[in-house]
This record gives sequence, C-alpha cells and structure tokens, in this order.
Amino acid sequence: MGTVDIAFVLPHPSESALLWDLISPVKEAGDRVEFWLPGPVSEFRTDLCPLTCSPARIPDMVIYGVAASGEYAHTDDADVWDVCCHESRIRWLETLCTERRPSLILFPASLAGHELGVRLAARLKRGCFPETIALLREGKRLFARKRVCGSNLDWDAEIEDYPVVLTIAGKKMSWDDGEGETPPMESRPMGHLSLPRWILDYERSEAFPANLLETAPLIFAAGRGLGSRSACERLRRAAGLFGAPLGFSRAAALNGWGGISEIIGQSGLRCGAELCVAVGVSGAAAFMAGIDSVSTLIAVNPDRNAPIFRYADLGITTGAEEFIAALEVEAGGA
Repeated sequence: MGTVDIAFVLPHPSESALLWDLISPVKEAGDRVEFWLPGPVSEFRTDLCPLTCSPARIPDMVIYGVAASGEYAHTDDADVWDVCCHESRIRWLETLCTERRPSLILFPASLAGHELGVRLAARLKRGCFPETIALLREGKRLFARKRVCGSNLDWDAEIEDYPVVLTIAGKKMSWDDGEGETPPMESRPMGHLSLPRWILDYERSEAFPANLLETAPLIFAAGRGLGSRSACERLRRAAGLFGAPLGFSRAAALNGWGGISEIIGQSGLRCGAELCVAVGVSGAAAFMAGIDSVSTLIAVNPDRNAPIFRYADLGITTGAEEFIAALEVEAGGA
C-alpha cells in the first residue's frame, strides 16, 4: 500500500485512551488522519490533539463530529433509547467509511470502542483485529501485532485487505505537548432513528450484581496445589472468618473445587483488591492476568521455584494445610 488514511473513532468526545504512538511506524507525508466523534464535536478538546508533528507531515487532518443540534437517536420509548443510540452511531460510521474511504479504522481500548469496532467490521464485511498493540510497516506491507498464547507470544499478522478495523489494546495515548494549529472541524447530524427493523422484541433486564471478588479489598485465591475439594472448602471457611471471598484458578475450578463464576484470570474475573492471598497457585500467565491490578500479593506455595513468587510481594513456602491452620488460629484469636 502507499499512503495510509487513518480514522480514529472516539465513542466519547473526551476519551483519550488511544495509541497515537501506534501509528508512528506507518505515518508518512501525505497520510491522512481523521478523528470521528459520535458525540457533540463541541466537547472535543483540541488541546489534546497531537498537532505539533502532525500538520507538517500529515496536512489533511480533519475532525468529524455530531452536529450540536443533532441527537444520537430519538424515540418516545425511553427503554430503547440505548439500542437506537448504538444503531445510530453504527450507521453514522458506515456513512463516513463509504464517503471518506479510510484504510485503517481504529477504536480505543474501552468497552464502547471494542463493541462499536467489532460491529462496524461486521457491517462493512471487513476484517477486524482486536487488541492490537502495534502497527509495523515493511515497504508496502503493513502488519498488526497482537499478543497470543496467554500473552506469552507476539504475533504479527499481515493486513492484506483494506479497509480494516482495529481495536487497540489498553494503554493511554502519549500526546505531544507543543503548540500547533487547530485542524479543520466539521459537524454532521447523525439523524433520528426509531427502533431498528431487525429487533423483533426486547426486554430490559436488571444489571448483574458486582462479584465480590472484583470489589472486595481482601480476597483469597485457591490453586490446584491445595490438592482436594475439601481443602478448598476449608480455605473458603477460613477466608470467610476474615470477611473475604474465595476465588479459584481455572485448573482448580475445572477440578470441580469451585464455581465457574469464581475463576480468576484471563478468561475469568479481573480483581483489583488491596490484598490477594494466593494459596497453592503456581502463577501461570492466565491467572496472573486476573490479579495484575492487585496492590499486594501474598503467595503461599511449598515449591520455592513456583513462578508466582516472581510477582509476589511476600512469599510463604509452606503447605496449604499448615497455612490454613494458622489462619484459623489467627481468626480465633482475633
């Protein structure tokens, strides 16, 4: 490919969770960069635009947003407003894709970004690369880098068919701090929309209650090293004495020692506790992804070479039975 026409889509005008650095390897003179805002353009902060280096090398930078007088959607039924809002955004983005014909359409690392990105790719019948961490350019060849195999390997997938939709892996954008000219801005109404024809019926359900493992300040985690279901139940009772919930590694849960809704890890819950006590957990990458936001990690494992000790703030090399007994004594004394 020659020049690259890139469209950044910000589901919320103030959202800054984009990787401007992601396109640095593919930016060249003559490339076109646009910001598409499915929200009031008046709320877009031009002071956050990386304008210092861009206008000189990429002169055609444009910001498109919903006209201030326009609405995302309009319906007399408040229960379906959100459905119409998302449908309006998708159709608005489809129209811009048809008119502007970008090569790359990038969405930020947010729930709205991932949802809109995947849905837009399906509407356009184009490829989608979720969780892209980098773009690489080799001559006229362009590659999207993704993490695979439990985030242990990087895979460079060549992009052969354009346009293509990419959702960006979570990281804050790094902006240039210098001054620059404000790019031209244009507002376009998104249009009014009733309930889409493809929705035959709907009902509003109650939100799922938050899982304690995601919100509690103290949590315990059980791994396969506990050895049995009875040991896990004993640890659950001990954790309860401290007012803490018990989660499980996937291996322990698949052994029938815990519930699927209690799995911590890449394919389970993401925990942000102040303190996590992991007992009998080896420290596989998939599990560690679920506790990467934990402030303090205490690891209990008799194997001194267990990988989890690389990440633990405190390591205890003792058996699970002895540790649980010490917990029970401590809780009784308290």
